[in-house]
Amino acid sequence: MAVKHTPTKEVHKGAKGGTAGCGFDTRKNPEHWVTTSERITCAKNGCKN
Repeated sequence: MAVKHTPTKEVHKGAKGGTAGCGFDTRKNPEHWVTTSERITCAKNGCKN
């Protein structure tokens, strides 16, 4: 599953309402996050692999 951060258009590994693979908390500003099936674009550890 992937989540997209709408202000930056970056796609992270993880799910809305939890933590992204790189450590972002998707519960902070939940309106900035949407569930997506797009390819992960975040290059940070935890998301990229």
